[in-house]
Amino acid sequence: MSAGAFHGRAESMYFAQPYNLSATGFYFADLEEYQTKAATAVDDFGQPVEEFELQYIDGDHAELFRALRVSQASLADWFELVDALGSEEDRYLIACHLADLGYAIGDLADGWDDYAIYRGTAADYAAEMVADCYELPDNIIAYIDYERLGRDMILGGDITELKYDVILIGG
Repeated sequence: MSAGAFHGRAESMYFAQPYNLSATGFYFADLEEYQTKAATAVDDFGQPVEEFELQYIDGDHAELFRALRVSQASLADWFELVDALGSEEDRYLIACHLADLGYAIGDLADGWDDYAIYRGTAADYAAEMVADCYELPDNIIAYIDYERLGRDMILGGDITELKYDVILIGG
């Protein structure tokens, strides 16, 4: 899972592609602009256009938009979620993971506080956990295979490797 170059509250650009082949789509950046343009969209015969496929064109939330399969029905919820995410990259990474697991757009904000992001390898996390939880003598610590312990934590579902050096804890 990659978040790309996350910059937070940067402006995103979307495109509403009409299903009606005789109509022209439009770009929009927020819900109000979408609603205004959708309300005035007509096809070549002057008939109102009612259905659009929404496409994410540019911005920092493409992965989450794709995972949530945002549509006309969920567009208002999408913009509320983007506001709630703010500029926190950790929340964005957690939201992407939860969306990939099938969480609905309205349930993401309730779920992301149950998780934390650890920046480092699984072996680093395992070493930190052992150091925090146990007071072991140095001669025993030398025998602990943190690489294997970290791998076992991933395989056991205790942690999730989201991308290189980014570990998801919790759930």
